[in-house]
Order: sequence, then structure tokens, then C-alpha cells
Amino acid sequence: YPNFSSAVDEFFSLIEGQKRALRAETAESNARERLAKIKRDQEKRVESLVRDQERLREHAQLIEAHSDDVDKALGVINSALDTGMDWDALDQLVGVEQQNGNP
Repeated sequence: YPNFSSAVDEFFSLIEGQKRALRAETAESNARERLAKIKRDQEKRVESLVRDQERLREHAQLIEAHSDDVDKALGVINSALDTGMDWDALDQLVGVEQQNGNP
């Protein structure tokens, strides 16, 4: 080095460069961790949605398989509501009919 100032300048320049590189590596690492967490969360959401979709598909198939019973039950409920029956009485009626073996 031509003089002490040049040596000190280069030393501190190297130190600053190392600090910047370390900060960049840390930021990149943090970004990758956040991305991995987001991916895991999205995968869990997709799995949950697939489970919900399958459950709802099964419900729909059951409704289709028992559509006559569903239509009859809806007819009874609608006629009871049309006559002015309140929800508590309707709930009791449904309970009695279920005990009698009616779906």
C-alpha cells in the first residue's frame, strides 16, 4: 500500500462489503423461509378444500339418492311453516317423526 490511509480505506471497504453480503444472504434466507411457509400454508389450504369438496360431494350424492325422502320432508316442513308453526314446534315435530322412523 502506498500509505496508511489507503490500507485503512481498503480494509474498511472490505469489511463493509462483507457486511453487505451477509445482510443480502440473511435477507435472501428470510425470504426463502417466508416463501416455504407460504407454500406449506397453501398446501394445507388445498388439502382442506379437497377434503371439504369430497365431503360435500358425498352429501350431494346422499341427497340425490334419497331425493324422494328429501322432497317429502321439505314439503312437510314448508306446509308446517305455512300454517304458522314456530321453529320450536317444528323442531319437536321433526324429532317425533324421526322417532317414528321417518327421515
